[in-house]
Amino acid sequence: MEHTGFPSDETLAAFIDGRLDAGTRAQVIDHMAACPECYSVFMSATEMADVSSPNGSHRSTRRAWLAVAVTALAAALAIVFLVTPIRDFVLPHQDNGMETLAGSAPDQRTIAGRISGFRYQPLAPRSRGASDDPMRDPANANLLTAAAAVQRSVMARRTPANLHASGVASLLLGQTDVAVDRLHEALLAETGRHRVTAAIDDSNDIPLLTDLSAALSNRTRPTLEDKVESLRCADKAWRVGRTPEAAWNRAVATEALNGSEMAKAAWHDYLAIDPGSPWAKEVRKRLAPMN
Repeated sequence: MEHTGFPSDETLAAFIDGRLDAGTRAQVIDHMAACPECYSVFMSATEMADVSSPNGSHRSTRRAWLAVAVTALAAALAIVFLVTPIRDFVLPHQDNGMETLAGSAPDQRTIAGRISGFRYQPLAPRSRGASDDPMRDPANANLLTAAAAVQRSVMARRTPANLHASGVASLLLGQTDVAVDRLHEALLAETGRHRVTAAIDDSNDIPLLTDLSAALSNRTRPTLEDKVESLRCADKAWRVGRTPEAAWNRAVATEALNGSEMAKAAWHDYLAIDPGSPWAKEVRKRLAPMN
C-alpha cells in the first residue's frame, strides 16, 4: 500500500502504546493489514517490548516446555498405535497429514476459526472443567491416532506440509501456543524466510495462512500483535485466493480487533462466495443481532 501520510510516525507510536481512540485504531489496523512497512515497524516494536518484559522469558520457557511435552506425548501415542492394526491406515512418510486429520475431526469444533479442508462442524458449547481438554476426551480417540501419525511424519521429515499438519493437530488438541509456533515454522520453511513478517508477505499458501490465522485467534488471551498478525494472515490469503476459509477467518480476525460492527462487511464478503452452506447459515445467525 502506498503511503498518503497516514499513519504518521506519531499515530503509529500512539497505536503501539494503546493511546488511540477506537476509530483511528481501526483505521491503523486496516492499513497495516496491507502495508508491510507499517506492520514491520509494529512487530519490531512489540518484539522489543517482549524482550524487555520480565514475563518474556517466562512465556518463551513455557512455550518450549509445552512443545517438549506435546512432542513426547505424540511420540508415545505413535508407538502405541503403530503396533496395532491401525498402522495399516497410517502412511507416516507421505505429506497427507491434513487429510488424515480432516477425516478424524470430531463432530463439533472447539475454535472460532475454520481449518482448511475440514467439513462443517457446529461450534461446541463453551464450558469449563477437565472434561474440556481434548486430550482427555474419549471421543477424540481417532483424532489422537491421527495426531500421533502426523507427529511421526514431522519427526521423519520437517517439510512445510508436515509442519502444517503438526500445527493443526496441536490446535485441535488444545495446544494453541504450540500450534502457532509449529505453523510459524511451516511458514518460514515454505518461504525460506527468517522472519514471520516477511514470510507472510511472500507466502501464497492459502491453507497455511488461513490456519495460522485461526490458531492466532484461538489463543486464550491473544495480544494485540496476535490479533494484528491473525488479520494480516487472513487478509493475505483472501487477496491471493478468495476461499471460504480465508473469508471466514478474515471476518473472525476483524471482529476480534474491531468488534462485531466493523466485521459486518467481512461477514457479508463470506456470504457472497458461500450463500447456502451450513457455514453460511451460521454467519446469518451471527449477523442477525447486528441488523
